[in-house]
Amino acid sequence: MVVSCDKEVKKFKPQSSGRINSISVIVDKASWEGKIGDAIRNKYASEFKGLPQIEEEFTLNFLPYEAFSGFGRNSRNIIYINKNKEFGSRVFENKYAKPQFILEISAANETKTIEYIKFSHEKFSKKVQDGEIFENQRRISKSLLKDTGLDSLNISVKIPSAYSVFKNEPETVWLQKPLKNGTSNLIIKDLKSSVSDFEKINLNDVVSLRDSIGKEFIPGRVENSYMITEKEYLPYISYQTVNGFEAIETRGTWEVKGDYMGGPFINYIIKDTLNNSLLYVEGFVFSPSQRKRDKMIELEAVIKSMVIGKR
Repeated sequence: MVVSCDKEVKKFKPQSSGRINSISVIVDKASWEGKIGDAIRNKYASEFKGLPQIEEEFTLNFLPYEAFSGFGRNSRNIIYINKNKEFGSRVFENKYAKPQFILEISAANETKTIEYIKFSHEKFSKKVQDGEIFENQRRISKSLLKDTGLDSLNISVKIPSAYSVFKNEPETVWLQKPLKNGTSNLIIKDLKSSVSDFEKINLNDVVSLRDSIGKEFIPGRVENSYMITEKEYLPYISYQTVNGFEAIETRGTWEVKGDYMGGPFINYIIKDTLNNSLLYVEGFVFSPSQRKRDKMIELEAVIKSMVIGKR
């Protein structure tokens, strides 16, 4: 009994909840409908990059102070406007549930509150984005596809069991999941290029590479049609890492040359220093008249779960 009394009692924290890429905003109704709410929407409900139709970056859920108790505190991502103190902004992790991020903004007046909302946005949104990738991977892990067709490339990836190998050719694998009105797709290809070529790659090179792979490997519904990069809008390009490997990320929209099809894509050229090669990985969605943001986030989570082995 004495020993047990000396042990630290850890407080139980429930599993956090909420839809993917959603944030609960705790504030009074007048502020939510006024300038403070506008500032939050301008920053957190701005356009998600790389989609053919406009969708917000995060889904915002208004919750008044009186409802912020019990299950209301279990949201995975929370913005809390505190009007009782003034100390700027700070982020709490796992305060009421796990995993959880809470951005608390405290200011004496509306002007300062809006200032802190803008100041803290970049850092907090990055935390939420990374957390949502992790949450997607956690959910995917509950039911994994066993045969990914990637053994020849010595690559493992956490991909939902709803996918199957659609096409398997030397050095290239295409996995596909049926959707209500279309498909979600993942393509992995060893480019057989030296890692020394990585530093030379620019956006035009990525577009040319995408179009050549589309012509060779991704046909449309009619004869002689194939996937290309949407010509009207340039993709977004940035430098990222995929499980420790340097990568060039591009996000944009695709179309089919010779047919009326299109949708969003996320593409990575990975500097595979383990095998002195460049790896091409792309996720794309065809789902007419449906929202696509969460499908693209799932594909990003799948790609970022990739583990590359020595070939």
